[in-house]
Amino acid sequence: MTFVNSLKLFGSNWVKVLKFFLFYVVIWGLCFALFLPTFFEFQDLIASLFHPTAINSFTGVFYGSLGGNLHNLFNSVLNVCITAFQTNLGLAIYGLVVMFVFLPFLLNIGKYTLQEMLYYYMNSKSKVGFFSALVKSLKKSLSFAICKTLFNILFLAIVLSALYGLSLVTDANFVTYGLPWVVFVVLVLLYSLNLLCVLGWAPAMIVFDCNVFKAFRKGIKAVKRHFWATVATSALAFALFWAIVLVLGVITLAVLVPIMTAFLCIYNMVVFFTSQGMRFYVNETNILTPKKLEEVDNINKTAYIL
Repeated sequence: MTFVNSLKLFGSNWVKVLKFFLFYVVIWGLCFALFLPTFFEFQDLIASLFHPTAINSFTGVFYGSLGGNLHNLFNSVLNVCITAFQTNLGLAIYGLVVMFVFLPFLLNIGKYTLQEMLYYYMNSKSKVGFFSALVKSLKKSLSFAICKTLFNILFLAIVLSALYGLSLVTDANFVTYGLPWVVFVVLVLLYSLNLLCVLGWAPAMIVFDCNVFKAFRKGIKAVKRHFWATVATSALAFALFWAIVLVLGVITLAVLVPIMTAFLCIYNMVVFFTSQGMRFYVNETNILTPKKLEEVDNINKTAYIL
């Protein structure tokens, strides 16, 4: 039901989502402008990823084997990064900072703003503009964005380490038949675990008006109240996401990432409201009333005793 309710909220708040997409595009444009010095320095290296003989690696199952395409993609990106560091270390580091620190930091501000807007809608069906919510919540969203960006860097390091380890395997049978399934399972598992850790972070800051560290603890506690249901729904969402990416190709990330980002903002709010036993609007006419907080805690205690 959480997944379905999130989809309903996605549909009933499409204007808010559209404004978030606009913010998303503007931030990407800004960061690409900042990335231009690195781009021009390494344009030949970057262009090599899109060479006709290399672009098949981005196309999923449509050209060659999926396992072979993934293996080629891992190695191509790794070789480009190593060559860039050897050619101009300073600009390579600058490019990484722009794309993996500055960009996520700004996008996290946008995610917090979207969830702030959703809070007002879910709580009282109030309509708040994106810019108004951005300005009003800027102080809190900055602290959230800083901590979330640092958390994302650690998570990304774990994901890249896992993918690098898989790229070292050269057995032809494993690459052809086993690699796609292993990559799929690893990505779904890691992203689901990451979501469980941060799912209630921003909602707790918004609902309880607390600082970023206290909100993180409250977010973890909220997830524990519906742990297995949240695990199953999160795994389902990421399984669908990564299945589409692996089948249709990495190029689909350009469309899927902003959609998934907006959906997860809504999903986070739905899970948190449900865990707190808070009534909320899913559209103009329907109000959901989850089990009261005390009822959920008593059920969990009884299950633990049994």
